[in-house]
Amino acid sequence: MLRLVIDTALGYLGIGVAQDSDIRAAVVVEQPSAVTTLAVPQLDTLLQSTGHRKQEVQEIVVSAGPGSFTGLRTGLSLAKGLGMALDIPLVPVSTLDAMVHTVAMGDGMFVAAVDGKNRTMYLAEYRCTGGAVEKTVPESVIVEGMHEPQRHYPVHLVGSGAGLYEALLKHLYPSGITWHQLDIRAMSGSLARIAHEGLHQARPVPASDFIPLYLREPEVQIKHRKGVTHEKDSAV
Repeated sequence: MLRLVIDTALGYLGIGVAQDSDIRAAVVVEQPSAVTTLAVPQLDTLLQSTGHRKQEVQEIVVSAGPGSFTGLRTGLSLAKGLGMALDIPLVPVSTLDAMVHTVAMGDGMFVAAVDGKNRTMYLAEYRCTGGAVEKTVPESVIVEGMHEPQRHYPVHLVGSGAGLYEALLKHLYPSGITWHQLDIRAMSGSLARIAHEGLHQARPVPASDFIPLYLREPEVQIKHRKGVTHEKDSAV
């Protein structure tokens, strides 16, 4: 199956073309300001480089959050627009699921965490056994300063912006943390594999039904309710 992979949830632009779970071509653009303007041109270039046309794509895999509101909105618009135009389904994949699959190796407990802005962090936990990755704690919101019960087992942690909350994470996991830097260039492969194997309940949905994974109300909506008109990016 020919799949298009779209990854904008963490503020960068990642696009890949995959045959089943095998990434044939991929590109990552790390400037957040370029995500909107470069998405479609990069998509066209990648498809051409693999000898394919948009009409041959059978499924679109999209990183569904949690993450940057602006990034998720960009990925949502691109994926839904393409899916509806080509009449093909989308496969939403949790951003945290994809993150942990970039590092999960060997047995043990793994954590994926991202900066949620405004003193919040989003994380999920996984148990890796014999190469199988099981989600044990679903995506949740951790608020700095709020009491969180400690989790007494060592973990491997992969994060985007998680270093901002190092003290909080060390409090949550006092038995020890092995830190892993997120390799954003490995995300397309993780997303394609999760979709291909149907891991973590990843299932195709009609493009018109796709909704990003929002763990809390977008900051712009909060500001609107409070009468603040200036909008800036946030995480959801």
